[in-house]
Amino acid sequence: MARRVAVSDSLSPLKQMLHRAGYDVVNLENEAVLSETGMSEYDAVVVSGVDVNLMGMQDISGRSVVINATGKSPQEILEELRSRL
Repeated sequence: MARRVAVSDSLSPLKQMLHRAGYDVVNLENEAVLSETGMSEYDAVVVSGVDVNLMGMQDISGRSVVINATGKSPQEILEELRSRL
């Protein structure tokens, strides 16, 4: 089964790369519910620096890996996903 990753809408090149690498990629802003229940549906969440703490929530917990894409290339993010999942 493909790993499910929610990706910030602003990271289109990354979405394409992850899809080609076999990940099930969804748009974070349109698909993901930012709650513990919603986050548990995803193996990982990749946000741009603009999205970090967008809603002022600091107590979200769950099993999802959260990656901040700021300053990272799509390849670096893919490698981080592979190592952390």
